[in-house]
Amino acid sequence: MQVTGSNLLNTYRLSIRLFSDGFSLSILYTADNSLVQKEDVTANGSVPLYQLLEKALKHPNLTKYTFQSVELLVLSPSTCVPLEYFRREEVFPLYNLTFPTLKVSKTEVHYQILPSLEVVELFSVNQQMLQTVQALYPEVEIISLEGRAIETISNADRKKQDPDIHFYTMIAQKNMLVCCLKEQHLHFATTFNVDNDADRLYYIMGVWKNLQMNEKTQPLHLNNASQRLLEQIQRLIPRTTVCEL
Repeated sequence: MQVTGSNLLNTYRLSIRLFSDGFSLSILYTADNSLVQKEDVTANGSVPLYQLLEKALKHPNLTKYTFQSVELLVLSPSTCVPLEYFRREEVFPLYNLTFPTLKVSKTEVHYQILPSLEVVELFSVNQQMLQTVQALYPEVEIISLEGRAIETISNADRKKQDPDIHFYTMIAQKNMLVCCLKEQHLHFATTFNVDNDADRLYYIMGVWKNLQMNEKTQPLHLNNASQRLLEQIQRLIPRTTVCEL
């Protein structure tokens, strides 16, 4: 059940995605990153989420595997700091200043470098959930879901060879990432907690207008949107295109 490093027989990795109201466990084959099995768990209100996670991690369907690596992907409020201005001792006060209502402790605030963008992302992880994972997998890698998504967008954006602002929107079931890059540098990024197309359209257009984008000449790259939302946005921004990331 523990993580091992170089044993070639260990051909699986475990990806744990942590949300505010639940989590998912995905076992992937390392050779081609194909999905072997996946389990989604939503909080039921009667049992603490960390106990549901502990039960799932100890289930025989999962413990029969030996994992080459384990990653904990966290969806939480995050902010980015240019790498040149980053100071490790300022991580906690800066995060608290940015998100004063979260009431997180110093041990719950983490950071990760996004090398392709030369920025550092600050995010938080529930300590009880993290300790539950580390009790079984001490070498778990802690990753921000938003940061990974921004890096994915950045890698796709490198294929474009023009200095204009590129506007990307990635949609998930209960949240949405809006990210803009200019000359392969991060220009703007934020996540919205939305679960319906009406609110998605409202926030996308709000950011579009605030960034003073030109709907006649500039495109919007849309990932994982419903057909209804795609058609609505295309009426407002004719150059909206479907983006596979």
